[in-house]
Amino acid sequence: MNALPTPEPTSGLLRPILVGGTGRSGSTIVGHLLDHHRDLVLARPMEVRFIAGNDGLADALSVAVRKPGSDEARAAAGLAIDRLQSRWFERAENVGLHQSMSRADVADWSREYLAAFGADPVTASRTLAHRIMDRIAARLDADRLVDTTPANARKADRLEAIYPESLVVVVTRDGRDVAASFVSQPFGPNDVFEALAQWEQRMLRTHKAVAGCRPGRVHTVDLLDLVVRDRPGALSALCQFLGVDVDPGMVEWFDASVTPAGMHPGRWRSDFDEATGARLDAEYDAACARLAESGVAIPA
Repeated sequence: MNALPTPEPTSGLLRPILVGGTGRSGSTIVGHLLDHHRDLVLARPMEVRFIAGNDGLADALSVAVRKPGSDEARAAAGLAIDRLQSRWFERAENVGLHQSMSRADVADWSREYLAAFGADPVTASRTLAHRIMDRIAARLDADRLVDTTPANARKADRLEAIYPESLVVVVTRDGRDVAASFVSQPFGPNDVFEALAQWEQRMLRTHKAVAGCRPGRVHTVDLLDLVVRDRPGALSALCQFLGVDVDPGMVEWFDASVTPAGMHPGRWRSDFDEATGARLDAEYDAACARLAESGVAIPA
């Protein structure tokens, strides 16, 4: 089976940094920024997906916790394995888990996961996730990994059972800019108002997930603070949360590669005609009011 040795409890492999957001909120920027720290390595693929993605290991474990031993739990575990092997193992020639492990290894580990899931879904989920992530770390010669699957934010509580010592970084951004960014991409909603509704839903889900985490496990980064308003302060706070120093390599890359203008703050004002912009502004105000009533902090 060629499994790697189980890491020691203090190993950095058991303390991954899970970066997430609503999508198009800046989690990729934060991932690359952390990748330029000498002690941190961005996973390849940078979004592993199989743990926090839709119908991944975290979702299957959630069903098993709610309905232990049920047909629904077994079906969720089977779906997670199907997506792992058919969708996330090899997403493109140079993007996927296949760069770090063989399909035969994943098949063996998956069979063990399914066999053990009914009796002990937590241990089964941890074992499979750790085996895969440890192989990625071995290929990259990494002591501590960073993953930027966007769903890490809205499933932060579910991920805690799989990686209890993990830290979560939630990246937030003005919902109008998120919506405008989505419709310019070949994936996600292509209607700006649908994209804004998705942003609101994901902000609320993230808020609830963070509330379910242990205190001190989650740090929120406002992209506007990080890139425009307080670059040194936001970067220092992020590093302090992660327990690392501000590496000069991070600062050098950040200054050269991420500019305030490149962030396109307020892009929604120029991407749409006046009538669409006015409607987007009004719907955003209404969404923010609803979120605030639920206790959600709104990006400035």
